[in-house]
Amino acid sequence: MNRYFVIPPPSLQAYVDRLWGWESAEQVTLPPLLPGTGAELMIHYGQPAQLCSRQAGPLQLGAAYLLCARRGPHYARALAGLGFISVRFRSGALRHFCPMPLSELGADALPIGDVWGEEGALMAEQVAAATCRAQRVAIIEQWLHACLVRHGKTQPAMELALHRLYYRHRDVRIESLVEQIGVSRRNFERVFREEVGITPKAFQRVARFNQTVRELLLRDSRDYLGVALDHGYYDQAHFIHDFQTYVGETPATFLESRMRMAHFYNAPIFTPDTVPLPR
Repeated sequence: MNRYFVIPPPSLQAYVDRLWGWESAEQVTLPPLLPGTGAELMIHYGQPAQLCSRQAGPLQLGAAYLLCARRGPHYARALAGLGFISVRFRSGALRHFCPMPLSELGADALPIGDVWGEEGALMAEQVAAATCRAQRVAIIEQWLHACLVRHGKTQPAMELALHRLYYRHRDVRIESLVEQIGVSRRNFERVFREEVGITPKAFQRVARFNQTVRELLLRDSRDYLGVALDHGYYDQAHFIHDFQTYVGETPATFLESRMRMAHFYNAPIFTPDTVPLPR
């Protein structure tokens, strides 16, 4: 099994955390994709994995699809000959590449053609037909730059809000945030939901969960209560409730399973204070 990642060029680093992929000649059990605040654009060039969600069961998505997991985990069953490359969009960054408001996507996972039409489907076909990783990366990055030119937005207040809600989820209060950026709460929540697809409060909640679980997995820690408290959970019951909401099992059960040993989470490339912001 081969896992790899590619750091995007500086022109994309404010929006894309990395391009990454898995390859395996043998059948492999993939870890679950847990809810988060970013998005994955997954393009298979080998045997596609069968994706299913806890809410909807098996999903018919084809070889390329957009995954914005917000409500629950997604599980992938991979056959022999697996090969895919994925674009990992930063929190809230998908709106700079998407031809429609994220509030209109309406599902956690969609075939690429449902979002980007024939243009997106053609790009995925070109990636699948490429003969090496460098070609795949070049095709994807060229397409991302074209999408950014057409759909990129200049919204410094929104970028500030997303950064604060994600990296300072423990301390930031929405009332103080809207006062700082100089808009009404009602208007802020309306624009945020349209651009990001969920409410600011829901974003903050899933960011807290996402970062708590990420730290537990990267540190290989079973002291989930201490880490949870550090990220702003009130007590053990509070964290267990969120964990069961987003995963469908207790943190102890999940963290003891073998799935923790091979997870899609990765160590961050940038520290929170050095993450590039869109200009």
